[in-house]
Amino acid sequence: MRAFWTFAIMILAGTGWRALRPGQAEPGAVEHPGPPRSSLHPAPPDDFARLNRATGCRVPDDMKASVLPDGRPAVLVFLSADCGCSREFAHMFATLEPRLSTRASCLAVITGGKAEVDEFVHATGLDTEVLSREGARLAAAWGVEKAGVMALVQPDGLVEAVWPGISRQGFRDIAARLGAPDLFPEDTLSVLPGAATAGCPLHSPPSDSPQGVSR
Repeated sequence: MRAFWTFAIMILAGTGWRALRPGQAEPGAVEHPGPPRSSLHPAPPDDFARLNRATGCRVPDDMKASVLPDGRPAVLVFLSADCGCSREFAHMFATLEPRLSTRASCLAVITGGKAEVDEFVHATGLDTEVLSREGARLAAAWGVEKAGVMALVQPDGLVEAVWPGISRQGFRDIAARLGAPDLFPEDTLSVLPGAATAGCPLHSPPSDSPQGVSR
């Protein structure tokens, strides 16, 4: 009998331990049940750490006028002209840009040839300043490999933070870092996935593509 009760106590204690382990809270509502396209996927957790090794890097001096045109912080989103997922990201970013642009400059870094980039901008109706070929330098320097990555750059050119994909929490974090935590009402964030979501790999444009900023 003693052996039975000893065994029962061990089972109950084990069950209680599992119920009280940190991080094992009862599941809540699923905010991000799945990406709408097979090419979109939640960014691996390791990407947060890998990309944020770039913090402490700076925008090259010869690109500051393009990336930081008005002395304010800049928010960059990296896109690829040859993939549909970037078109979705462009629509998402464009929806939030009117609010974001009250606190920071906004820039779409689009890899691809000039004709591809022009068609992309026309098809998406993107009204954000666009950095084309020279943007590939930033992607390479900061380790950006996929569409959907966002970065916040301080007015002196210092990279403050990099997010591995588009997400509601990412924009909340950007707003807080810009000193405006209420910048995006929750209904305006509803167009975004709940988890950091990336897309197609970025591809460098042809070597003879024009470079610079376009509208």
